[in-house]
Amino acid sequence: MPDDARTEQPPAEDVDRVLADKALLGRSGFSSGSDVYERARPGYSEESVAHLVGSLGIGPSSRVLDVASGTGKLTRSLVAVGATCVAAEPSASMRASFARAVPGVAQVGADAVRLPFADGSFDAVTVAQAFHWFAGAEAVSEFARVLRPGGGLALIWNERDESDPLVAELTRISKWDVHQPYPVGRDFGVVVDGTGGFGPVTRSRFRFTQLLDRNAFVEQVASRSYIVVLPEDRRRAILDSVAALADTLAEPIGLPYLVDLFCARVR
Repeated sequence: MPDDARTEQPPAEDVDRVLADKALLGRSGFSSGSDVYERARPGYSEESVAHLVGSLGIGPSSRVLDVASGTGKLTRSLVAVGATCVAAEPSASMRASFARAVPGVAQVGADAVRLPFADGSFDAVTVAQAFHWFAGAEAVSEFARVLRPGGGLALIWNERDESDPLVAELTRISKWDVHQPYPVGRDFGVVVDGTGGFGPVTRSRFRFTQLLDRNAFVEQVASRSYIVVLPEDRRRAILDSVAALADTLAEPIGLPYLVDLFCARVR
């Protein structure tokens, strides 16, 4: 596995503490390895992006804040519809990969509960594959602050389809079922509704399949936060098992996903 899949590791005795602390795992697990994330993680399906854009009314005149933008997997789809985007991302490693993948889009080093923008600065806020790492109610209140009246919020995830036999086996050998940072299928709309700052949340689901070669199949596991922080022996044992599974599969390997999308507008 490439060196850029690694990060500065916590001492072995601290690994379990990191794994148990969601906020710490989020910071440690994405402090490096962003090039692997960019290569192996999927983008967002055309159908789900079209629904997001339509629900929030995003167009060429829209100013959009993409929070925890990562390497820009969602941002590039928003740029493609003509929106003016600003990316907020706390990880320097992710910001570096973002700059290569989505050149010309403004970035700031900031996290979700402390956004360095004036009230009412944006028409829409988006969060892709990241809201589960946040202090949810605090983040939603901050999103409401930086949105104009009537502005929109979208939270989106690519979730592996656990009903698929390949995904079920991958989940088992990669220990995703042990270390996942949130229950698959969790209703995050409850968090948004609970703040009182947004109108009713709509939830939509879509399906798509990511096509991978064997190396990318292993790398999409290597890019996960809990894998990155493991000591090398534990990490290698998991990735070797994933590689052995990949060797039994014909390329391209189809990895099915369910896209979970939550949309709401400021009251």
